[in-house]
Amino acid sequence: MNSPERGTFRIGTSGIVVPGTKESFPPEFQQSSRLSYYSSLFNTLEINSTFHKLPMTSTFERWAAEVSQNFQLTIKLWKEITHIKKLKVDLENIPLFLKAAERIGDKKGCLLIQFPGSITLEFYNEVEQILLKVQEVDSDNVWRKAVELRSETWYVGEGYELLKSIDASLVLHDMPKSKVLQPLVSDKFIYFRFHGPTGNYRGSYSVEFLQEQAEKMRACLEQGKDVYAYLNNTMGTAFDDAMSLKAMVEK
Repeated sequence: MNSPERGTFRIGTSGIVVPGTKESFPPEFQQSSRLSYYSSLFNTLEINSTFHKLPMTSTFERWAAEVSQNFQLTIKLWKEITHIKKLKVDLENIPLFLKAAERIGDKKGCLLIQFPGSITLEFYNEVEQILLKVQEVDSDNVWRKAVELRSETWYVGEGYELLKSIDASLVLHDMPKSKVLQPLVSDKFIYFRFHGPTGNYRGSYSVEFLQEQAEKMRACLEQGKDVYAYLNNTMGTAFDDAMSLKAMVEK
C-alpha cells in the first residue's frame, strides 16, 4: 500500500511580528512593507485585526499583493459574529465579511472562527447556526474552517460531530482552562495556535515543548495532512519560537 503524499507545513505568527526597524531589513526589503519582508521568512500569517474591525475590500487586496506567491493568509472571523452576547447574531454579517475577504484571491488560507469561554455547549444551537451559515456562504470551501473553542464542554462527541459536519478542524491550543493539543483523527487539516506558556500572549516556549509539538506536526504531515501553526505569544518571543519550530519540523 502506497504511503500518502506528505502534507504541507505552514507556520507563522498571529499578527506581523518582525524584529527591528526597516533600516535593519535586508536591502531589497527596506522600501517594502513589513508584511512583504515577513512573507520572505514565513509562508503564512494569521491576521487578527479582522476580528476587531471589518477591513475595506481594498485592504484585503493590498495584503494579498504584498505577500509572496505561495503565501497563505489566514483571517480571524469578525467579533460581531462570534462574540456578541449570547450569540444573538445578525447572520447577514457573515456574507458581508466573507464577500470583503474574497479579495484575498488565491492567497486564502484558513478562516479562524474563535468563540469565547462563555460560549459553552449550552449554546450548541447558536454555534451550529453560525457555522452552517458560514458553510452556506462558502459552499465551495475556498476557506478552510478552523474553530477554536475556549470551553472544555465542547470536547465531546456532539461537539466534534458538529465540526465534522462542516469539514471544520478543531483548533489545537494551549489556553489553560480549555487547552487541547492532541489532533483529532477526523480532522482533514491540523491547526495549532500557541498563546504563550501561561496563556497571556507573553513569554517564551521551552525547547522541549517545541520539540514535542514538532513531533506531533511531523506525524500529521506523514499522514498526508496539511499543518498550520501560529505563535500568538506576540508580547513575548513569538518570532523566535516560530523560527525554532519551523527548523524543528523541517529538519
